[in-house]
Amino acid sequence: MSLNETTVLEVNPEVSTRKYLKSTIIEPGITLNEVATSLFEKINGEKTLSEICKDMMGEYEVDYDLLLEDCTELVQGLVKQNVIILK
Repeated sequence: MSLNETTVLEVNPEVSTRKYLKSTIIEPGITLNEVATSLFEKINGEKTLSEICKDMMGEYEVDYDLLLEDCTELVQGLVKQNVIILK
């Protein structure tokens, strides 16, 4: 399955995560910064990538297209590491 704006994202239930200050640590050895954590926390198995980005626009003053590009890159990396599942 390929990733695009209409792709629904789900966190792999087998992945172990924990919060550290404003970051998220994903075992083994992945640390998400505050912005990446914001995206990660919005993944619920029901929202599309576009919906998540639109939610984030309320938190950060950024152009939608730039945000979508950055989020897509992050999600692609986490998919490769089997942290996020595309539905």
